[in-house]
Amino acid sequence: MKRIIISTLLGFFLVTPALADWVEDFSVNFENKGIEHAVPKALEEGKTPNDIIIEGLKITALNPQNLLKALYCSGAAGDDIKAGADANDISEIIVVAAFKKSIVECGDAVADSQAYTPRGPSFSGPPSGGGGGNSFASPSTF
Repeated sequence: MKRIIISTLLGFFLVTPALADWVEDFSVNFENKGIEHAVPKALEEGKTPNDIIIEGLKITALNPQNLLKALYCSGAAGDDIKAGADANDISEIIVVAAFKKSIVECGDAVADSQAYTPRGPSFSGPPSGGGGGNSFASPSTF
């Protein structure tokens, strides 16, 4: 029984500093090399976009849009970024702006080209027709 307790305590004391180290590394990397370097390093260490967003929002000098853009540019899954943004009360406008900025600045590095899908009505596409069926006209009907 003593061995189990000692093993558990030893494991706890070894793991706790390791968990805190990534936060310190993240902050130091941000300060020294920028968010574009800090985010990929955190992802390499196995941190989730939500973990990175939580810690990134604690840095007052960091714009949330730039944090999300760095996540997109680092190849994080769009759904994970959106879930992390939702969980941390980052507005949809900021998510969309970060995604668009990542496409412009990082292009092919962005992992998910469908990372953002609008939820409400859209003014950018053709109106949907009534009566069921396909509302798009084929070229032969022109």
